[in-house]
Amino acid sequence: MSVFQHVREDAAEWWRRFWNQPNKAFRNFQLVFTFLTLHFFFPSLTYYFSPQTAIGQLKGMGNLIGAGAYPFAEDGYVWRILGAGNVLTIAFMCFLLQLNVRRFYLVLLPLCVLKASASFGFLGAYLFAYPYKPFLGVFIWDFTNVLMFLYFAHTAYWGLEEWGEETAVPRLFFKR
Repeated sequence: MSVFQHVREDAAEWWRRFWNQPNKAFRNFQLVFTFLTLHFFFPSLTYYFSPQTAIGQLKGMGNLIGAGAYPFAEDGYVWRILGAGNVLTIAFMCFLLQLNVRRFYLVLLPLCVLKASASFGFLGAYLFAYPYKPFLGVFIWDFTNVLMFLYFAHTAYWGLEEWGEETAVPRLFFKR
């Protein structure tokens, strides 16, 4: 048996154990938080290294829904760097929760505060500053992220209480 066959069989066995684990809440948490971690990690890199791509996506969304032109210049460094740092921090907090939702459960609080404040910031911009429809869309998506954080982390945490940590696939890191 070649090394690649062995690795492929090990990966297939791990996937079977992961998918069929009795604690479905933990499995679903891992799937959703993998998506969320990546969803925040890669855009943070874009905000740092290719901000014109990020603003182009916002403008593209506006064009798609008929919102008109986005009239603001987004070419400064201060807010871009702060925003990129915040989004990278969100990715890191999602990753910490994935590693051990029981140990890092309190990370859920600043995670929700950080994302909810951005969400409501976009709602405030839409309602009180400039009614650009993509702002409303970002508010809805960001607030949906907060609800996903709360629901999936909470159900995984209590699922581990019910099923026990030893049933979790993947196993919890940084155990006490």
